[in-house]
Amino acid sequence: MKAIDELRLQRDTEQIVYDGAIEDIQPEIWPRLFDPEFLRENRVVTATAEGRGPAYFFTWGSNKLVLRHYLRGGLLGKVVSDRYLGGSLESSRPYLEWKLLGKLVELGLPAPRPAAIRLCSGAGFYRGDLLTHEIEDATPLGTLLQQAQLAEKSWRAVGCTIRRFHDHGILHSDLNAANILIQNEKIFLIDFDKAEVRDPGPWKNANLERLERSLNKWLRQEKTFHFTTSDWQSLQEGYNAV
Repeated sequence: MKAIDELRLQRDTEQIVYDGAIEDIQPEIWPRLFDPEFLRENRVVTATAEGRGPAYFFTWGSNKLVLRHYLRGGLLGKVVSDRYLGGSLESSRPYLEWKLLGKLVELGLPAPRPAAIRLCSGAGFYRGDLLTHEIEDATPLGTLLQQAQLAEKSWRAVGCTIRRFHDHGILHSDLNAANILIQNEKIFLIDFDKAEVRDPGPWKNANLERLERSLNKWLRQEKTFHFTTSDWQSLQEGYNAV
């Protein structure tokens, strides 16, 4: 796999960082790939997914990409949905996620490869977007659990994968069933906004406990959701077996 070649474009108040190792996307086209309307007009959108906001799956050249706009959550998000204080590229949330995803690629961890980010700056604030390569033929854990029980070996694989990230000091700040993808027998983690690299500590257990609370919340809220105590035990066994 090619290393990420970080290149930059500046256009008025718009800053773009992209992977120069992607050979079949010309520099001048990158700004357009952050525009959902442009993607729809060119009929390249293959699917959308709802989360905090819509994600657009599309194909450009030989690349299958996913576009996500940064949106705030919580009470503040209801007032200021997509504006973030600051103007520095290097301290922005998109750039920090870009750098972390690049590190995960270098470590060989199962996470999306970043393609590009965009910052649109205003007076003391910015809006941001992220483009990643699609993890093909993968389904969120939460979606699968609404359909059927997950095999014990798959639960163990989820635990093993989380342990790999933890062993490299990677704290996923929003570890839940929507951000764990299953592709056949392989497990991926996605959405590393606000993720951190930390020294060893109690945060690892706290991170697992957060996932368990999330799964139990889904169990309470969904009409059908296949999650049991033995499933969690299998996940823990996979985590501890590494």
